[in-house]
Amino acid sequence: MKIMVSACLLGQKCKYNGGDNLCQKVIDFTAEHEVIPVCPEVAGGLSVPRPPCEMVNGRIVNTDGEDRSREFRDGAEKCLALAQKHPIDLAILQSRSPSCGVKQIYDGTFSRRLINGSGVFASLLSENGFRVIDAEEMTGNDNIRLINISQLSVRYHVRSLNYSDIPEILALCSKNPLYYRHCPPFVTEQSILDDMKALPPDKEYSDKYYIGYFDGEKLIAVMDLIMAYPDHNRCLIGFFMTDVSLQNAGVGSSIIHELFAYLKSIGLSGIRLGWVDSNPQAKHFWQKNGFKETGMTYETDHYTVTVAERLLISPQENESVKERRGM
Repeated sequence: MKIMVSACLLGQKCKYNGGDNLCQKVIDFTAEHEVIPVCPEVAGGLSVPRPPCEMVNGRIVNTDGEDRSREFRDGAEKCLALAQKHPIDLAILQSRSPSCGVKQIYDGTFSRRLINGSGVFASLLSENGFRVIDAEEMTGNDNIRLINISQLSVRYHVRSLNYSDIPEILALCSKNPLYYRHCPPFVTEQSILDDMKALPPDKEYSDKYYIGYFDGEKLIAVMDLIMAYPDHNRCLIGFFMTDVSLQNAGVGSSIIHELFAYLKSIGLSGIRLGWVDSNPQAKHFWQKNGFKETGMTYETDHYTVTVAERLLISPQENESVKERRGM
């Protein structure tokens, strides 16, 4: 995977006081990936060391009262361009920073009080559809499930999809009117944007993988994968579609079986999904690939969804795993 990381987390001394925020867990996780270190504040022309900054009424101001909003915006835009150039699959950013904070930032009083919100760069990445997580999600949450999406297929290149990919996603999905006849409304750029942001109840964006499978430069499949749902040992496929030109050729099943193998290798016990009751093609595809109805259904404004699941390990193996974990 291509992972953009706040440079201070890797030990680079670019923090406002000339220090770093070295995080061994981030270093260990990124060790086998392509890492793109960035410091948006330095990229925007600020020096090391520098007076600390906080967000005050939408502006970035330092302890000397100087407005540094332009430098923060310039640096964020330069780093966004770098993220788009690669493109990255994931960004791991420093907590609470006025540039990189993902969930919380300081409140602008320089009293170390926190408020909900995100920094300039973290916001810009999220606004452009990139997957962003706070470094503290890795260090303080044992339930987070980070996966290496580059290992999901040996045949295809797999990467995260972002807003710049929407035209290509739309082109793929638009060629499948039968799907949307059963699952209206018909796909639009806005519906794709909504899907990129959609999460089940009580889930964090750090568990969402909206990914594309590429054969060379061509997008041939799209998948929305939610980890640790409905529990830590299972995941949810929220959406999966292959290019219509490849349907009935075994491509979709091949992708799904590679997914099974990878998820089992990292200890997951099952996968859940749903199909629209009126869509026999979807039902046939998923049953052919080992999914069984759970007996649960739910209603939407347009259709009824049948919930199905496939076990990745046998019930006996599952009990053995629970015993080893002391559950």
